[in-house]
Amino acid sequence: MTTIATAGKAGTAANETVQSIYVTALRNTHALEKQAAQMIQRQIERYEHYPELTQALRLHKSETDQQVTRLSDLLHGHGEESSLLKDVVTQTVGNVAALVHSVTGDEVLKNLYTDYSVETYEIAAYTSLIALAEEAGHQRDIETLRLSLREEERMAEAVFGQIVPVTKGYVEREVRGEKADR
Repeated sequence: MTTIATAGKAGTAANETVQSIYVTALRNTHALEKQAAQMIQRQIERYEHYPELTQALRLHKSETDQQVTRLSDLLHGHGEESSLLKDVVTQTVGNVAALVHSVTGDEVLKNLYTDYSVETYEIAAYTSLIALAEEAGHQRDIETLRLSLREEERMAEAVFGQIVPVTKGYVEREVRGEKADR
């Protein structure tokens, strides 16, 4: 009898640990997406000479806003709220990075590299969240997370597809003596 009770307690503790890890990952990804939304908005406002990149960013800004809402809904569904502190810290880091890039002569190139890095990071985050949702037994969350994962994969492809044309456009503008940074 004691063995069964001990095993039950260990199972409960393990389940609580998995739940805690999952909720923490949801909060972290929520903060990441809020930072990404701000970063994308700043880029949309600044880019003058890269219409295809700007269009891809506009589309993904809308998706990112939806992802923030989805993550918020998932957190609420688990009786949790997003972490204001994590949101503020993550957004501040993003704002500092954007500020640094905006004063460099090759802002659009640095942002492009950052955008691709962020997209691959988000792909990893959603892939991990899906595995955590499976471990935590939250099957109902998985399709929502997969939707966001597919959006991030599409955006990573779109950003990657812009690396060569934006780089060449940047060089062409620079060679002509025109403003090319954004």
